Amino acid sequence: MDPERRAAHAVEFLEVAVHAICKERRVYEPSIYGSRRCFGVPVPHARHPDVATYVKESLDALKPLLEADAVDAVAVAVVDPRGEPLERFVFRFAPFPQQRGGPVDAEAIEATEYALRALLAKLSLLESRLPDAEGRDVEWRLLVETRADRGDAVGPYLADPRGSGYVDCGGAACARGFADPSVVPVRAVAT
Repeated sequence: MDPERRAAHAVEFLEVAVHAICKERRVYEPSIYGSRRCFGVPVPHARHPDVATYVKESLDALKPLLEADAVDAVAVAVVDPRGEPLERFVFRFAPFPQQRGGPVDAEAIEATEYALRALLAKLSLLESRLPDAEGRDVEWRLLVETRADRGDAVGPYLADPRGSGYVDCGGAACARGFADPSVVPVRAVAT
């Protein structure tokens, strides 16, 4: 599967995952959510235009890093108003095998979509497996961990306007404080 298609699948999955987590952990009022289908599975989706746009734009900004196979993990952190983490949902990405050219492997695409459907089905069970989130005042953060060996892809990305919402938290950058308390440092980049 070509890098653009893999990145598009990953972003589509992550978008649905963020909406599902935010709904189940009551980050936003449950009444703003409707239902749609993704990979054949019914999933929640925020109908509020600002929420939907923010989630989509935040994840679309990751496409260049996903295409460059520079993302090791994406985490959705549910935090209290002080920024203290309460829950974290982590999605790890294995390095993509090097494609040797030729036609796109239909079996690989089908296997990927099947795995994504299974993960979406598990996300729908969140509420029954986690403590009740009713009445909590919470926010969410998107954290992205990049591969240490892919600094060649991360540096130019952070300098590009698409990466302007992300902060490099690698190396010395983590040692100094941040003025914006909404930024949660991880090994490489965070929003």
